[in-house]
Amino acid sequence: MAPLIFLICAMPIIVLDIWAVLEISRVSYKKRREKWLWTNVVLLFPLFGVFIYLFYGRRRLITG
Repeated sequence: MAPLIFLICAMPIIVLDIWAVLEISRVSYKKRREKWLWTNVVLLFPLFGVFIYLFYGRRRLITG
């Protein structure tokens, strides 16, 4: 029972991480250093990295 609860709680985080990495990969190749940085932030800090990317990194990659 416990592994099922863990899986149910972890699934949204995994989906958000995959979504963020796919979105980062769509950014222009000219920004590959920033893409590398944000990909690592999202993957190394699965829960907080996605939210940091959404509130700070996404705008920076798209506009800057």
